[in-house]
Amino acid sequence: MQDDRSFCWAAVSEDLAHQECGPLPKAWPRVGVLLVRPGMPFGDRQEDDHYMVFFAIVEGGHGPYHYTGGPPSGSGPVREGTASFASGRTVGLLTYERPFGRIPTGTEICSADNSVCFPAYYPET
Repeated sequence: MQDDRSFCWAAVSEDLAHQECGPLPKAWPRVGVLLVRPGMPFGDRQEDDHYMVFFAIVEGGHGPYHYTGGPPSGSGPVREGTASFASGRTVGLLTYERPFGRIPTGTEICSADNSVCFPAYYPET
């Protein structure tokens, strides 16, 4: 990330690589949610071992981030990193996954203090 108004992310595996960079949206879907990228396929090409990986950038909440009510069946944990900028701005970088073909409804991810929450699979894919 070159500054606090842009982002880059990459997903890499043995048979798949994807990278995306761009400016953060000027309008956010929820308080503290700067960006949520829909899932992209990752893993074995056999549907049973195929996952959709999601990426989110959040601001204002305190980690660790978690699924409300626990992770949906077969989903991986919420993984979190932090980026700090010279301006003093700090954002959380989150990745999480769900099994391909299963779209749990009503699942949210929240910060430890619940000040930042968002639908885990928004926008729906």
